[in-house]
Amino acid sequence: MRKLALMGALVASLVVATTADVAGAYPYHHYHHYYRHCRYQRHRAGAIGAVAGAIGGAIIGSALTHGAGGATLLGAGAGALTGHAIARGSTHC
Repeated sequence: MRKLALMGALVASLVVATTADVAGAYPYHHYHHYYRHCRYQRHRAGAIGAVAGAIGGAIIGSALTHGAGGATLLGAGAGALTGHAIARGSTHC
């Protein structure tokens, strides 16, 4: 009888420990991980879009003004802002 009571207590404690862990911590951790991953993806996409936009804007600004330095820099800045906004807006998570 003593072994049966001990075995029942062991099984009950394992059930309670497992249920509390799954019900209490998993949803918050899962949401927190998803939020951080989404934020990272948007940041990364924005950075890549800014670089690509700056390169494209510099090429277009240089081509339109036949190599004028100010227009090249202006095109790079406008392209970086535009590329950043488009890339961040197109990332769905």
